[in-house]
Formats: sequence, C-alpha cells, structure tokens
Amino acid sequence: MSGSAGASTVSITPADEIASWGGTNLRRDPQGDSDLLAHAVAFSDGAESGVLVSLDLTMVDRSAVLLIREACAMRTGIPADHITIAANHVHLAPPAAPGWAFLKVAPDPMYMDFLRSRVAEAVQAAQEAMRPARIAAGAAPTTGITFNRRYLRPDGGIKMVFAADRDPALPPAGPTDSDLSYLLFEQPDGKPIALVTTFSAHNHVTGGSPVPGRPRPQYFHRDFGGRFGDVFRRRSGLPVPTAYFAGPCGDTAWQDPGVPPPVDGGAAAWRIGEQLADAFFTHVKGRARRDIGRLRFANALLEIPDRPLSESRFCDDACRGVDAETRQLDTVRWPAEEKAIRARGNTACHVEIGAISIGDDIALSTNPAELFVEFGLDIKRRSPFPLTMVVELANGHCGYVPTERAFKQGGYETHRSVYVSRLAKNAGRIIADKSVEILRKCGG
Repeated sequence: MSGSAGASTVSITPADEIASWGGTNLRRDPQGDSDLLAHAVAFSDGAESGVLVSLDLTMVDRSAVLLIREACAMRTGIPADHITIAANHVHLAPPAAPGWAFLKVAPDPMYMDFLRSRVAEAVQAAQEAMRPARIAAGAAPTTGITFNRRYLRPDGGIKMVFAADRDPALPPAGPTDSDLSYLLFEQPDGKPIALVTTFSAHNHVTGGSPVPGRPRPQYFHRDFGGRFGDVFRRRSGLPVPTAYFAGPCGDTAWQDPGVPPPVDGGAAAWRIGEQLADAFFTHVKGRARRDIGRLRFANALLEIPDRPLSESRFCDDACRGVDAETRQLDTVRWPAEEKAIRARGNTACHVEIGAISIGDDIALSTNPAELFVEFGLDIKRRSPFPLTMVVELANGHCGYVPTERAFKQGGYETHRSVYVSRLAKNAGRIIADKSVEILRKCGG
C-alpha cells in the first residue's frame, strides 16, 4: 500500500468578542460548545501530496488564502497549489473577507494572523500524522434536507423561501442536489483517519435570515455541517477530523418551504447533522475500500469582470418580503452598494478553478463562488470522473454566481453588490466550462 493520509483539527475561535460577517457581535458560549474549527486532511499516493482544509467561516478572501497557503507550504514542503482552503459558509463566525458595504465590517488583522497560524499548525500536524491509508468514496442520497430557496411568483419573479409573505404553493425556480458526497480515509485495519464531505445546502440554519421568535444570536456556531462532524465522532467513538465543504448552494437551503422556520436554530442544526450522519453511515456500509490511486492536481486562474452598473439591479422586487423590518433593511443596504459601485468604476475578480483526482474515478472540483446548484450538477454531469465532489467557496470568494435565467427572474442573489453578488452574468458558464476543462486535464 503506497497511499497515506493524516488529519488534524484545531480551534479557530477568537479569544474575545468580535463582530461577525453579518455585523452582529459574537463570543464563545460559556455554557456550550460553540468553537469554530479548522479540519486539515493531508494525503499522498507516494509521489504527490495534497491537503484539504475546511474552515468554519462564512468565506475567506483570496488574499488571505494566498498567505495561508504560503505558510502551510513553508511548514510542509507541499506545493501551495496542492493545498485547498475552503470556508463552509457558517454565518455565526468572524469575517475573513469583505462583505456588505453598509455594515462596514472588515476582517480583523489580529484575527487573520491568528487564523493563518492556526491553519498552518493544523496542516503541519496532519502531515506529521500521515500513515498508510485506504479510501471509501461515494454519494449518499438524502431526503428532506435541501430545497431550492427561490420560488416563482405568478408574474415570473422570485420570492425567497425566507420571506414572511411567501406563498407555500409557489413552485421552486430551480433544482436541488440532495447527494452527500464523501471521501473516507481509513487505516488498513478500518480505523477512520478523516472524513471529507460536500453537501449542497446553505450551512446557516443558526445564522441565516431572521426567524420570528428567535433571539438575536450571541455566540459563534459551526452550524449543521459542524454538528454532522460532531455526530460522526460520537458514533465512531473517535476524535476524527471531519472536513465539511459547501457544495454549490447559491440557490439551495435547508428550509422546507412547507413548514415554518425553526425557532431553535441550535436544535435544528443537530437534527440536520443526525440526518446527514444517517445517510453517510447507511451508504458507506459495505462500500469497497481501495488504495489511494494516482493523484493529479490542476489549477487555472481567471480574471472575470464584475457586472457594470448598467446591468445591475438593487433589490427592487421585494423578493425577501414586504414586512416593515425587511423593507427598512433594504433601504439601508442597497443604496450603500450602489453608491460604492459608482465610486469604484469597472472592476474584476480573480477566480481560481481547481481539480484534484484520485485514481481514474474520483475527483474534487473547486471554485470560489456561491455557485448556483445548476452549475454544480452540470460539472458533475460533464466530468470524466464517475464521482466528482464539487466544492465552492474554495481558495477565495467571488460572490453569488446565478444562472443567466435567474438574472432575468431577479431575486436576492442577482442583486448587484460590491462583494456579495458581483460577477458578470455569464460567469457561471465560464466557471462551469473551466471546471470541466481542468477536470479533464486531471483525467488525461
């Protein structure tokens, strides 16, 4: 057996109270486990090595990713472009990338120094823990966990699932991807080393849109992706690192449109975590284990222009509701975005597309977008690998990337902002096509 793997988990929780990406001040919960975690998984086929790092953060700016990769490469000797750094989109976490213009919340430089150091420590520890390994991989079906969050109004416009005035009878505006894709690294004796998963639903049941009756959040939270890892460790009885990645979920969420949103977000996160664990353990049972086959890595850096002001809308369609609180927020949020865009002029964003293949039948495709699920399904369909795990919010952040049809329909994700929805309307097709091209390079 030539393949090996090792993994490590570290806390990336701030020591003191800090503003979240959404502007709310958060701190560690003195009564419960609210730690934010970084999971690092190092793996090798004996010739090439790579690292996957998942962070309990909303998003990470590309400039920060480059510094983190540099620190990891210096400690381990693993090439920086073989190291994937991805946020899993929890909302109750410190900002590691710029967000809404009106909030004026920026990443804290002291926290970013801390984050870089902690991730480098985790990657070094994962490399030092490498031992002979095999893998099991698959796509476990799930039910009742992910839904398209955009609903078609009779006039052809969009109403969000979180809007108080949404009609439950409205049809969804797009598909979902309900598969939980996974890569389980094990020792030859079957003892787990690490679990890597992707799932296409917004990882923000505790910190998404306001829920009537729910108290204002006070504490950090690693949300249902983190609770899934907690359930895995509890059921396995071992402190296994669990790298949870967001699959393409720009237009999908955990919220069932037929029931009211949960007032207790923490309990809902545990419930979804249990459901994901049920799906995984049921599917992995009896799956064939295999050696870590030939590893290949490929990357491409694109410069994609941002949408010009002439092609931009600023939340004029009441997609998030017509209640007084929502409308008041809209009057503050969107004018600030438009003003900032007018001041900046034409801009562009660096977008890194990556691929990692393991043998001839497993691959990971990475991008920095909040990509609409249609593009993720398209990448999977056109990939030369039978199992392709699509990871978004990886190696940077470039905002929501909707379909061109979605831009015609409108809705929250299509409204122009400086950082949250920025790229040209054809960016999704560019990203999907380049992703498939890079995957084919790994498959050649």
